[in-house]
Amino acid sequence: MGNPRTTGTAGTAGRKARLAALLGAGALAVPVLAGAQAQAGDAAAAAAAEARPNDDPGSLQVYDANVENLPTTDERPPEECAGDWHDLMYYMRTQELKPDVYLVQQLNNRDQLDLLLDRMESHFGEAYAGVLAENDPEPTTGGACNPFKKRQTNAVIWRTDRLELVKSASPGNRWQAQNEVAGQCVNNDQPRTKGVKALLHDKVSGKTVTAASFHWPTIGHGGDACADSNIGELSNELTEDGYDEHAGHGATDLYVAGGDTNAHDRRDGAWRTWYEAANGDLGGKYGFRDAVYAHCATQSDPAGCRADRWTLETQSLRRVDYVLARKPGGALPRITGTVVPTFEDGNKADEEISQDGDSPLVFSDHRAVGARVHY
Repeated sequence: MGNPRTTGTAGTAGRKARLAALLGAGALAVPVLAGAQAQAGDAAAAAAAEARPNDDPGSLQVYDANVENLPTTDERPPEECAGDWHDLMYYMRTQELKPDVYLVQQLNNRDQLDLLLDRMESHFGEAYAGVLAENDPEPTTGGACNPFKKRQTNAVIWRTDRLELVKSASPGNRWQAQNEVAGQCVNNDQPRTKGVKALLHDKVSGKTVTAASFHWPTIGHGGDACADSNIGELSNELTEDGYDEHAGHGATDLYVAGGDTNAHDRRDGAWRTWYEAANGDLGGKYGFRDAVYAHCATQSDPAGCRADRWTLETQSLRRVDYVLARKPGGALPRITGTVVPTFEDGNKADEEISQDGDSPLVFSDHRAVGARVHY
């Protein structure tokens, strides 16, 4: 469990055949790619707007998303679980830079990671690799869109031309978030609440980064009451088990975490204690820079800016998905280019590039977060 899966052009046909057999043809519908299947004139115009590889040694392009098990148009029942997860890929393609690091929550298993990596290669023309908290998580009962959402785990994905894996091997590469039971915070028993981390070497800058993907339990599973302990554990995990140094290099240069906290940053007009402890710009002891908070602090209405960048709609619009980053020694990294794409942004990008016109569908229940994190 938890071993990395790498990808490249070799063996692509075999992977596609295996994935089609496992997941069904509908889930493997190949996106229409600019420059590949479009007419030459249309392809040239579309290619001009395509994201390019990031060759800046001073920064990494990072995205985080709870992808909700990659919803597709064929998922029935219930009907409301249908979606078009490719919309987010199309949105990324319309941005300046291709993703270097993609922190993902709620993939089914190793087979669905294979699917995502294969499709990222198709979308971006780049090879990607990834590691899961568990390759084959135990199924849970209930949940929507069965059987798709019965199995859930989390992943760290990286662009292999830019980054190479130094370390991410089980069991030291994963940890279990906590929930409240009988008034105490204990390890949750849901596979989807196991975080995963990877130590990566940046081949452009020569630096190292520890990247982590996490997913905390929901309010209904007692997770909200343990947000304070979960943020502390996330902070510790980034520097435990040798993930704070690279042999022959020295200290890790950057720590980046992305995930679904299922916990809002504010309550009753005040910062939650977990979030205040996390946020270095608020003096928090864990010293993370929150990409959205840092961006909105530069705007005329910071509170309104944060409210507009909600990531999940339940009884209210909540900001529960985060890109967090810090440097060793307590310095806060510079973060630029923060985006929280709306579902309409994804639909629009899909229509512009693929022209498939399925605009009513969304890429997930959660909006993603993207940012350029600087060393």
